[in-house]
Amino acid sequence: MPIHPTAIIDPAASVDPDNDIGPYTLVGPAVTIGPGNRIGPQGVFEGPTTIGAGNRFGAHVSIGAAPQDLGYKGEPTKLVVGDSNFFGDYVQLCRGTAKSHDQTTKIGNHVYLMAYCHVGHDCVVADHVIAANALQLAGHVTVEDHAVFGGLVAIHQFARVGRMAMISGGSVTSLDIPPFCRVAGYSCPVSGLNAVGLRRNGFSREQVARLREAYKVLFRSALTTEKALEVLEHDFADSEAAQHWVKFFRSTKRGVVRLKGVKPGDDAE
Repeated sequence: MPIHPTAIIDPAASVDPDNDIGPYTLVGPAVTIGPGNRIGPQGVFEGPTTIGAGNRFGAHVSIGAAPQDLGYKGEPTKLVVGDSNFFGDYVQLCRGTAKSHDQTTKIGNHVYLMAYCHVGHDCVVADHVIAANALQLAGHVTVEDHAVFGGLVAIHQFARVGRMAMISGGSVTSLDIPPFCRVAGYSCPVSGLNAVGLRRNGFSREQVARLREAYKVLFRSALTTEKALEVLEHDFADSEAAQHWVKFFRSTKRGVVRLKGVKPGDDAE
């Protein structure tokens, strides 16, 4: 797997020779790249950045870019990228800032980000996340495993996107998106359970049916959010997914999106 002769690799970088690096790509100091990566032409890799094995990078990517934060003063913050990810053309991954406890932006494994996606400073993107073109994650966003984004989605800083959530193209939110749900549109109101995604990720029909019962309690009953969470905690103790809802809702700092036009305590039926 060749490294093109026009690629510029800083002597202070650590690049495994088993990489395919395209023409005119720039790898700066404090960048570590593991084996088996395929890197397209004219990318820029800045550090401190650590990249695992078996990743694919399109053309003109910006990896380990300085955080787009007015308070950033040049601190040696980090970007850590796992294994077997895909990053399309013009994807930008920013390093962390001194404002987060570990000063690191983290990308997991088997993540698939199509062209023009932006991952802001201090974000944490877990495993098997898929995003169509031009996903925009502001700073400090957390995305859990197996979340799926349509194109042109924008997520506000410090918001969270739950496990196996599906976000429709063109959606925008400043609140947390709950796990296992489908959301769509401005402010991302919940539009149902992501039953197809659950089954594709190994949930049995019985597990999906049980979670659907919990969904009705949490999202479509007249109970307040806390009362609904108490019901889930006690009556759905057999459902790991329902218990994940309990933890997710109770740990929110920005609030969690709900059904369109429904507030906690309203009867949605």
